[in-house]
Formats: sequence, C-alpha cells, structure tokens
Amino acid sequence: MMPISQKSKGFSLIELMIVLVLSLLITYSIAQVLISSNQSSVTSDGVSQAQETGRFTVSFMSNFLRIAGKDSEGNNATAPTSNPFIAACNDVSASFSDEGVCSSESRAGTGDRIAVSSVRTAVPGEAILDCTNATGHSDPIVPYVTDDTIVDVFWVDFDAVSGMNSLYCQGFKVENDNVVGWSDAQVVASGVEAIHALYGEASQPLALGNRPNVSMYVPADQVDDWSRVYAIKIAILTRSLSDGTNEITDRSYILLDSAGYTYNDTVHRQLYSTTYFIPNIEN
Repeated sequence: MMPISQKSKGFSLIELMIVLVLSLLITYSIAQVLISSNQSSVTSDGVSQAQETGRFTVSFMSNFLRIAGKDSEGNNATAPTSNPFIAACNDVSASFSDEGVCSSESRAGTGDRIAVSSVRTAVPGEAILDCTNATGHSDPIVPYVTDDTIVDVFWVDFDAVSGMNSLYCQGFKVENDNVVGWSDAQVVASGVEAIHALYGEASQPLALGNRPNVSMYVPADQVDDWSRVYAIKIAILTRSLSDGTNEITDRSYILLDSAGYTYNDTVHRQLYSTTYFIPNIEN
C-alpha cells in the first residue's frame, strides 16, 4: 500500500498581518464607542448638575422673595413697617449696613447681595425659621417670635469645603433698623458662580386692586423708592460639581447688568433668569 502524505499548511505572514490589522481596527472602533459613550455620560451628568443647582436655587429663593411686600400672604409673613422690604444700605442705620445686611451691587466676581426683610407670624406647632433653617439668633439661641423682623440675606462666595463658589444665606433679627442678633451663615447650594438682581420700580405707588406698572428695572443702588418696587429680576449662573469633557475654550456669560463672566475650563455651566412679582401694594 502506498503511504499517504499529509502536508500541514499554516498562515502566511501576509494573512497574519491582515488579521492583526483587522483586530486593531475593531478594537479601535469599540474603544471609540466606549470613549464617546463615557464623554456623553459625563456631559449629561455635568449639565444635569448645573441645571439641578439652578432649579433648586430659584425655588429656594422664591420662598423668601415672595414674602416681601406690604400685601404679602406667603409663608405667614408681612412686610415690616419700619424697614424696606428689601433692605438697602441707604435706607438703614450704620449698624445695619456694617453687618452687611443690605442689598448691594457687584461683589467682586460673584455678583449682588440680596436682602429680604419681613415680619414673621408664628404658626401653632411650628417654629419660625430664617433662610438657614435656624429657629432663632445668637448663642445661646434666642427663638424668633411673632412680629420679629427677620432679614434673610443671600450672596455668592467661595466655599473652601466644596472648593467652588456657592450660594450663602444668613438670617438677621432687626429692631428699629438695628441688628440685634443673627444666625450663622450657611451654604445653601454649591456650584453657584454668581447672582445678579434688578428691581422693578414704578413711577407712582399703587393702590390695592390696581395692576403694577413697572416703568424700569434698576440695580439696588439706583432704586429711588423701595416702597414702589413691585418686581425683582434674578439671574443665576450655576456650574457642574466636577470638570466635564468640553474643549478648553473661552466661554462668556452676561447676567442682567453685569460686565460679564468669562471662563476657560471644561466645566459645564447654565444660566437661569426669572422675574418675581412683589405684592408690595397698600391696602
């Protein structure tokens, strides 16, 4: 019988190179899809963080802005009779101003300070709270009581704990235009870059039943008569809590009357603007 000859044949060098190139192309394509998916996820998270901070800030501040004014019915509060409902430096005593309890313009790099003054009324079974959730002022705590004038002050400053600008607030008790106590300043929301405000002032005071006729929006230092302010515009710039996947380019934002804010980084930011009606009408 004739022996059977079997020849084993392997891959040629060219075939191995083709397989290697195809494998590299497939691996590269999969890697690009994963990288793109991760970038999209990081971008989405960053945008969501900035949006959520903005929504929370607008909602939180509205709870205090809408209790300002002479005809307010929100949160069991009425306007003070001896203080402007949005406290201004030129309307209060020196001690009031020295404590920083006043609406003011253009704090370096972070915008305006907004002070909202109201007289609180206690509800049975509930404590009176300022914007920090404090039930009183000073140490030891002196509880807030009915007819106390409380000024809730909002501003943006750098927070060393989070390592970024944040919205702060602080509550003050005021008697006869003098600060008599205050709660500790607290961070309300991390990731707020700046806040600006314009006040809607009418040329004439309005009687109950008439619609406000705001003739101009001006910064705090240009308000002629706080009793004729019937609206407030707020602009808020928020950011993500971490770097994103944006290209590093200059990005600029204009907040109402601000000179503008320019950043060169990969952080996601969102700009919010809203207007609040102030029921500051004589009965």
